[in-house]
Amino acid sequence: MSDSPVLLAVYDVGSLAPLRLSQVARNNGCDVAFVVADTEHAQQMIPVLRRLGRVVNTAGRTEASVIDELRGFEPAGIITFSEFRIPDTVRLAAALGLPYHAPSLQEAVTNKDRQRERFAEVGLDTVRFRTVTALDQLDEAIARVGLPAIVKPVVGASSRNTTAVATADECRAVVAAALGGIGGPAETAVILEELLVGRPVDAPWGDYMAVDCVARGDDVRPVFVSSKFALAEPFRERGAYGGQSVVPDELVREVSDLACRAVGALGVHGVADVEIKLTPDGPRVIEVNGRLGAWVDDLGVRAGTGVPADIAVKAALGRPYTTADPVGRGPAVFHYLIVPPMGACRVKSVRDLNGLRQLPYVERVVLLAEPGANVDWRIGAAGNVAAVSGAAPGPAALAETVAAIEATDWIDYE
Repeated sequence: MSDSPVLLAVYDVGSLAPLRLSQVARNNGCDVAFVVADTEHAQQMIPVLRRLGRVVNTAGRTEASVIDELRGFEPAGIITFSEFRIPDTVRLAAALGLPYHAPSLQEAVTNKDRQRERFAEVGLDTVRFRTVTALDQLDEAIARVGLPAIVKPVVGASSRNTTAVATADECRAVVAAALGGIGGPAETAVILEELLVGRPVDAPWGDYMAVDCVARGDDVRPVFVSSKFALAEPFRERGAYGGQSVVPDELVREVSDLACRAVGALGVHGVADVEIKLTPDGPRVIEVNGRLGAWVDDLGVRAGTGVPADIAVKAALGRPYTTADPVGRGPAVFHYLIVPPMGACRVKSVRDLNGLRQLPYVERVVLLAEPGANVDWRIGAAGNVAAVSGAAPGPAALAETVAAIEATDWIDYE
């Protein structure tokens, strides 16, 4: 057994691949012990995780027995890249005496309604909202929030079950479907929230951004700023780009400052991903996710602004780290997601991908759905059919590349 320090990684579906985490940990002179969740995905990944580090399987065990085993490692830090494993990580960190998100504010990190309450408490932002767990609560919620509004899970990620509603009947149908699992995953609670209207922007650009931050006590800094592409209906992400941006530098700095204040208000230790809406009245907080954002490490490395995964690991280990200016320079590196139309239910056929691979500035195309795969807008990012990444000389060239990606005929749906 190695004498190197041990970093605990609470593992499930997340924003950083275990291979990448093991590489970054090794570069920091430490081993990884994967604390594996009792979910189908995590359990299936155990053979892979055993090749990358130690494995502590939580399936069929009490948390007390898991904690006893973890104590034997004398861990130097703890981290998770999975939105749904943050509460587990908070409890384990507290039991093992390791720095992590403040236990008293854990619900505000993971629950979108409690997060809104916290922002109002500290005077950061006020957005009208109501939590809905049953249909008989909906009339009061609509009266409080108003319409149009947005419906989304209280605990969720990747745009799952997220949609805008304009009328009471539409709201009732959407909430009933979400709570009842009609056509998609069932939610135990949803939040009805004031719809933040973005400022007008030209395609393919989005009216929101993301800022990944790192926090250690009162020291909160931006790590990487992601400019976003326009959403696919109803609220499905199409990815992000970094480096040069169409967003003015002064607005990037304003957004970064707001994101850092939001992270500080939630008692985050380590990294967090903050989504910010660009409204005509200024930037507003959409939500904070208490882990590294998707694609952020890849974009940061290719943009040449730093290594976000390395900063996340150093923060977890209590080691010094450096961060870059949030205003991007250099090429416009991108990660673009191809999403199916809202009415699609299945991938019928996939033709030659060379049409995508041969486009200017495209460096990599990853197929995410084989023929016969079910697709559904309600499952958010899990329904994406391909990911295209590369680097363009600037925003104008990137816009042309995105248009060419969308115009390429390579897939059929049912």
